[in-house]
Amino acid sequence: MTAVSREDVVLQRPEDVRFLVEVFHTPSACPGAATAYLLRRIAYRAGAYAPGIQEQIFHELNTAREGGSIERVQHWFTSRVSALHELGYRLQCRRVATPTAAILDWVRAGRGYRGAMLPTSYGRLHVPGAAGTNSADESIPHAVGITIDRLDAKADEDLVMIDPWPGVTGGGKDRGAISAALEAAHKDKNFHALVYYWVGWS
Repeated sequence: MTAVSREDVVLQRPEDVRFLVEVFHTPSACPGAATAYLLRRIAYRAGAYAPGIQEQIFHELNTAREGGSIERVQHWFTSRVSALHELGYRLQCRRVATPTAAILDWVRAGRGYRGAMLPTSYGRLHVPGAAGTNSADESIPHAVGITIDRLDAKADEDLVMIDPWPGVTGGGKDRGAISAALEAAHKDKNFHALVYYWVGWS
């Protein structure tokens, strides 16, 4: 039996582990579902994510009542931030009206400790009719999340776009590279966004 010294041990960082947060699919609460994903992902990067009772808090965002618009999500965060801090989640949120490229640069610089939820025009990011026969594309309160992740376990980390409603047709993905149409889709919503960050990485 060989003894292992402290010098032989390699510490594992959160980003060394392949951790996949599920994307909740919803056509009626995209801003909230994107936010729930981002908050979990940021907390995991900070080493604080522990699935448990707080999942009920995050699940509230998957409902149209709490997650159906940027205003509702902002109100939810304001009312829940103290509870999140008590659970050890040092998350903060700020509403901005900033060009897409600047938000992407800000998220990239955060190395996983930052994320952004961008309200978008559904029709610009999806093929016509992708929303389904019961929903008009323009009626979807759509938003995407922007975070740092790996699309391939062997690839380097990069910006990833989270889409809570990739649609029912057209082969849309809920996790993918940043769409070339993102800036136009975000501009349709006057460049509004909610940006999230772990305290100390603002």
